[in-house]
Amino acid sequence: MRRHDHLFPMQRTAPILGLVAFTILSVFAICAHADEVLPQSLTSIETAAREFILKQARAYGGEPRVEIGAPDPRLRLAHCNLPLVAELPPGSRPVGSTTVGVRCPGNTPWSVYVPVRVQIFANILVAARPLARGVPLTEADLTLSRQDLASVPGSALTNLSQAVGKSLRYPVATGAALNAGLLDQPALVKRGQTVTIVSVGQGLEVRATGEALADGATGETIRVRNLLTKKIIQGTVQDSGLVRVSM
Repeated sequence: MRRHDHLFPMQRTAPILGLVAFTILSVFAICAHADEVLPQSLTSIETAAREFILKQARAYGGEPRVEIGAPDPRLRLAHCNLPLVAELPPGSRPVGSTTVGVRCPGNTPWSVYVPVRVQIFANILVAARPLARGVPLTEADLTLSRQDLASVPGSALTNLSQAVGKSLRYPVATGAALNAGLLDQPALVKRGQTVTIVSVGQGLEVRATGEALADGATGETIRVRNLLTKKIIQGTVQDSGLVRVSM
């Protein structure tokens, strides 16, 4: 054997050890920056949707039952550097089948819609017998029935005090659920009455005296005549003797 043959194994091993060390350091570097390259967790999107819809639904009373549809597993969304924001589409109710929008307000914004189904069972007012239009309601006309609020259009009534003494805009059959839209609201403004016209816009509020040209309940739009300018305008009944208009 030649004089330096015993050194060959070490010389062959050194490059391998160097490669192993480089690989280990590379793994550490990748792990250190994992948060930057990993996509947004789909579980976090489901959680944001669930927590939001539960909070909204609990405002109706009782403990809602919520089913969350899983986001598309093919989604690869950038990791959000800020807390996710959840919201309902305009005009939606947090009952029945609907969707919850979940969005990232961070540096790389994105948004997705998650399907949800919400059941809320509550005791609601229903007609105890056929009820006619325009007749003041009594306790004997009404009863409570436990139902899923998703099956009731509008805002369901849950207390006798919400309906007794008021009348219906339309006749209803026995067992029909009552909601706020079915009830005639008392007129807060009468035709010919002197009213206060409040004009609001651009941070200004101007008041004038006017004459109501129609009866109106809260939230209804009526015509009023400005007694100073004689101009006829439309406004919304806000309170007794008070009509609000936009500038």
